Amino acid sequence: MGKNLLCVVSKKHMGEDPSEKAASMKQNLATLKEMQTLLNKGGALIWIAPAGGRDRRKPDGTLIPDEFDPQAVEMMRKLGTKKSAAPTHFYPLAMATYDIMPPPATTEKEIGEKRIVNYTGAGLSLGAEVDVSEQGDWLSGAEPDADKVKLLSNHIWQKVVEEYREIEACNVPGGKCTPPGVDMMRPVRPKSVPKF
Repeated sequence: MGKNLLCVVSKKHMGEDPSEKAASMKQNLATLKEMQTLLNKGGALIWIAPAGGRDRRKPDGTLIPDEFDPQAVEMMRKLGTKKSAAPTHFYPLAMATYDIMPPPATTEKEIGEKRIVNYTGAGLSLGAEVDVSEQGDWLSGAEPDADKVKLLSNHIWQKVVEEYREIEACNVPGGKCTPPGVDMMRPVRPKSVPKF
């Protein structure tokens, strides 16, 4: 499903097997070091999922990106703003890919849950650059004692949700369709994709 993946063991699975916790932590540290190497070199696109997993439909059938883990956002901000890093730019990227391989309806701790792969449309929407410095919009009007880590995380999450709204019809059965551009196509929704 991807190329040149940098893998992080999620917090959800970190403590499942105490005998593997040290190896998982070592894997995460190696991934952070590789990210820092890429950022120092420059010219790399790194996409992270700061919510820590797949979005799931709400009880009413709607989809919205899960709120971000503030520590994941802060980690990327710190890595990208180190003096050793090449100039780093932060952009909100929304992806509407739910129907391609929907996650189980509920969160499961076990690895290896059944997944169904469908041929269906996908949407990507890239927003305007976010200034993660203390001169950025995210901090304007904040109280002096405000939790800056949470403020930045929430600001970026809101920007991703704005972008998601532009493409959510890709994942909303019966939702309004955005006309595709001249060089774009929209595949027909297969019967195997469930209707809600």
